[in-house]
Amino acid sequence: MLSFMLLGMTLTMLWGARSLVGVTSGDSDPTVDVLASGADDTPSGDADSATTTTTTADAVTTTVATTVPPTTTTAAPTTTAAVLHPPNEVITRVGNGAAKGGVAGAGTNILASAGYAALSPKNADTIDVSTVYYIPGYSKDAEAVAQLLGVAPSMVQPMPGNPGMPVGDAHVVAVLGRDTPHGG
Repeated sequence: MLSFMLLGMTLTMLWGARSLVGVTSGDSDPTVDVLASGADDTPSGDADSATTTTTTADAVTTTVATTVPPTTTTAAPTTTAAVLHPPNEVITRVGNGAAKGGVAGAGTNILASAGYAALSPKNADTIDVSTVYYIPGYSKDAEAVAQLLGVAPSMVQPMPGNPGMPVGDAHVVAVLGRDTPHGG
């Protein structure tokens, strides 16, 4: 007797809730869809499948469904792989850090003759050892530029915040220091 009373109360509550949860009806078979957890639609838990249970009593069909929360995928951070670009796609700039005339111009001519896109030469802070700097993805190009200019491979380094001269749009910057054989 108690189970019939509970069934009756449950059906009455579901029938009354049909306007809140959406009712579809055919000729004589109304259907009420109810979210099983009663929770909002924000993802939670690790559910990975959907389950549907159907209970039939008299002319009422109640469908209770659990939903699979959407999966969130985080992309791996992108990295810039160092590759050797064609010289005409590498923008270079040479700076005179040797404190003698013609150094940056001579270095710029060497790079332009090798097919590099060369920006105008600039004066740089005076340094003892020539250094070639590069932006991410251009380390292989910086190594090739260093070889052309006679700069030691150990002096090829990532671009600092201030390499001691204007950089402009350059991918690779060579600051030729007092040790350079180029220029006057």
